[in-house]
Formats: sequence, structure tokens, C-alpha cells
Amino acid sequence: MALTRTQKPPAPSPVDSGPLERESPVRITPTSSSVGQETNGMIGERPTVVTGEPATRIGRLGRQLSGLSDDVKEIAELRIALAKAELTEQVDYGVGKAKQGSVAGVLAILGAFFLLVSLALGLGWWLGHMFWGFLIVTGLLLLGAGIAWLVLRPKPPTLRKP
Repeated sequence: MALTRTQKPPAPSPVDSGPLERESPVRITPTSSSVGQETNGMIGERPTVVTGEPATRIGRLGRQLSGLSDDVKEIAELRIALAKAELTEQVDYGVGKAKQGSVAGVLAILGAFFLLVSLALGLGWWLGHMFWGFLIVTGLLLLGAGIAWLVLRPKPPTLRKP
């Protein structure tokens, strides 16, 4: 169609004037099996709809909820890892305290044993015979055990009658 100077060119249609991808995130692409195939003048199978960003509020809300659930899952996993680390630290501390107490206890018992032997030898030397020193120390230990037995005796539980 040839235009004369007095005629105006036809206005472009809104469909032809702008890129559709900016207005709508939906793109229609043919499937890979239908590219290049023609049947009765039409391209093969149905085209596939590929969506970028969800265009509706529900779609955006779904995407945000999905991200939120991923964040909550990650926070829960981090809290579990933190609890495991804290528990491991407390167990290691308890094991260290048990080692410390056992070594100190063994050394204290050995020290008390040698102190008692030294006391018995000293008393035996002072009294003139070793027998008397060991007899006195043994008597003192048995007396201390008897007093501890009487003082530290637990009280029986009282039974209530209904």
C-alpha cells in the first residue's frame, strides 16, 4: 500500500509496539521435540509456558512462604548444632573434672597413708618400740571410724498413716 502525502501512517497496535517480556513474566516457548517439525502447517505439539516471577499476589506469597520455611528450617538446624556443641563442651568439662578429682583423690589417699605410717614410726621411736606406735595409730583410726559411724548414721524415714 502506497501512502500519499496527505495520508497518515496507521497507528501501531499495542501488541506490536512494546516488548511483551517487560509487561508479563510469562514466555511461551515451543517444546524441544517440536522445534523444526511441522504438521499441516503448524508447529508440532503444544507450547510450554515458562514463568519467571509469579504475577499474582498468591504466587508472590507462596514464594515468600517457601523462603520463610527454608529460613526456619535453617534456624532449627543451627539451634540443634549449637545444642550439640554446648552439650559436648559440658561433657568434656565433666570428664576433665572427674580426671582431676580422681588423680587428686588417689594422691590424697597415698599422702594420708604415708602420714599415718610416719606418725606410727614417730610414736614407736618415742615409746621405745615400733609396735606401740602402730598400735596407737590403729586404735585412733578405729575410734575415728566408730565416731563417724554413729554421727553419720541416716535417720529412718517416717511413715504417714492415713
